[in-house]
Formats: sequence, C-alpha cells, structure tokens
Amino acid sequence: MKKNKASVSLDEVFAWSEKDPRWKAAYAKAGIEVRLAIQIAKARAKSRMTQGQLAKAIGTTQSVISRIERANQNLTLKTLGKIASVLHADLIVQLRYHTGFPS
Repeated sequence: MKKNKASVSLDEVFAWSEKDPRWKAAYAKAGIEVRLAIQIAKARAKSRMTQGQLAKAIGTTQSVISRIERANQNLTLKTLGKIASVLHADLIVQLRYHTGFPS
C-alpha cells in the first residue's frame, strides 16, 4: 500500500478510535454487519493488502470489498469463507443464547 504524508493507516485509525469510550459504546451497540465489516477491514490491513488485492484473491471487485468494509454488502458464508482463507483467518459462525434465555 502506498502511504503519502497525509495518510493514516487503518491500524492507527482503530488505535485512536478504540480508546474513545463513545466509539466503544457505539461498537457494542452496532449490528453484526458493522462488527464484521470492522474485523474484515482490520484483518485486511494487518495482511497489508489493498481492497483491490483482496478482491482479486477472492474473485470479486474492489467496489464489493469497499461495500463489505462499510457494512453495505450482504455477505454469504461462501464469500466470508473465501475472505477468511485469503486473510489466513478462521471463520467461526456460532449461535449463542442471551443471558437469561432458558436452555
């Protein structure tokens, strides 16, 4: 990834944001789509891949990856699996009961 003098890495943005209690509260309230989008963006940045590189690796376009990272794309398990594989991550899908839910 190119980095010009005015740019800030995604890791830096998250490092600043995650220290903000308002950001933490908003993240906790966010839907699964938003939390997953953030996880994908972080994993891609950690892998030092551009959106275009990730897109090519999973057989889609950069604009689809952009929508995924904005939580503006409906994802299939197949697509999530491809993303996880390329980013060397495990995809774990799990249902958990809420506290107080009778088992």
